[in-house]
Amino acid sequence: MSPSPALPAEPFAAARRAAVAQAVRAGEDSPGLQRLVRTAARVLHVPVAMVSLIAADREIIQASVGLPEPWASLRHTPLSHSLCAQVVRLGGPVILFDARSDETYREHAAVVEMGAGAYAGYPLEHHGHTLGAFCAADFGPRRWSGGDLQLLEDFAALASGELTLRIGLQELQESGRQLEERHARLLAQSSRDVLTGVANRRRFDERLGEEVARLQRHPGDLALVLVRVDGLRELDDRAGRPARDAVLAEVAARTRSVLRRRTDLIARLGDEFAVLLPGAGARDGEDMARRVRDVVAQRPVAGEAVTVSTGTATYLPSRGATQFYADADAALHGPPAHGDDPPAPSAP
Repeated sequence: MSPSPALPAEPFAAARRAAVAQAVRAGEDSPGLQRLVRTAARVLHVPVAMVSLIAADREIIQASVGLPEPWASLRHTPLSHSLCAQVVRLGGPVILFDARSDETYREHAAVVEMGAGAYAGYPLEHHGHTLGAFCAADFGPRRWSGGDLQLLEDFAALASGELTLRIGLQELQESGRQLEERHARLLAQSSRDVLTGVANRRRFDERLGEEVARLQRHPGDLALVLVRVDGLRELDDRAGRPARDAVLAEVAARTRSVLRRRTDLIARLGDEFAVLLPGAGARDGEDMARRVRDVVAQRPVAGEAVTVSTGTATYLPSRGATQFYADADAALHGPPAHGDDPPAPSAP
């Protein structure tokens, strides 16, 4: 006869509850667990076999055969109706030859309402936690043989291994997902300007190279607009670095607000911004430059009366990427003084 059901609640502590929740997710609709319960019912000649996980408030049926309705459809039962909960509370097997004549269990809801007669359940273990039970049951009395019980213990060990394997796979998949998300964040951070949130020079150089390579395969248009904040050095001298940074961030935001296509790119190149416009010709580039000037001039920028100057160029295959940038820079600044070359991106 098994001990009284009146047992302490330590097995339902937080760590075990977390392990059960993990097992529920990992073992949901597991074909391996379902095969085990079908095989157990067949070799033991019992109508009911199941894998049961015991949460703090209910029994969750992960796999079953022969369970009566409505429990089979619900896939869970209250703990008050669960003989498998006793396996968890005891931390060991529960064996009943005739629950209806057992003084401890004859008033149990599983016996009275679900019709359990004989029951044998063995613990499902995972990393030191008893998660639930692998059990077999009959609706009448049954004399479980030593061979029956050894088979049930083996089935419980196989089910425990299946759950542990699936939990490990789930953890591996979650780790992979987290690594992918971290990689994506790091990649985004490495290609973004911290102050303004737009692309940085590295990303601009990469994207320019990509667009030039695309045009080599499929000729088309490409325009570049350079944007310079007028009087930025004087603002820095007068109001300090915080004011200068606030103006740059707001100019970047306003410039980004007038981009019309997802393929357009705005990047910060030091104290200037570059707007790369794939598929855009000279007229499109000039139109973008005008929109940037207008959106900046329409109201104070970070409390300052700010204007911007722009320079526009279109890509010519015969001149290459470096000259493409130089043409836009010349349009922005005028011819370089003393023969100095303007700063240019890395040639792809």
